[in-house]
Amino acid sequence: MSHFTKVATKINNLTALMKALDKLKWKYTTAEQGVEVRGYQGQKITAELSINMGKYDIGVVKAADGNYELVSDWWGVETTVGKTEQEVVEEVNREYAYARVIQACEEQGYQIAREDIQQAEDGTVKLVATKWG
Repeated sequence: MSHFTKVATKINNLTALMKALDKLKWKYTTAEQGVEVRGYQGQKITAELSINMGKYDIGVVKAADGNYELVSDWWGVETTVGKTEQEVVEEVNREYAYARVIQACEEQGYQIAREDIQQAEDGTVKLVATKWG
């Protein structure tokens, strides 16, 4: 039997998370009053954001520490989408980190000079930002 399990993250900005999900081309739903997250055999939970992974969803739920947790029936996601919990979390974290860097640059008045990002073998990403004035 499958069930919902949580994965702790360092995600703390829903706007950046939504930009990351847009870049991944993953569909999601969000609402102030909460959205439904689908699990095994009709099980459901409520989350601030629901990522549609086909028959199953991944919920984004705020934890006590202010960060968000990814909550899902990970077995269901893996068997229907073919991605493990670890693969999903790594994809989300990578794109979220990029979105947060862009957001932080823009908040401090920088502009991204080049988007032709070269990813190093160790996973680091280099990008060029400029500030005038």
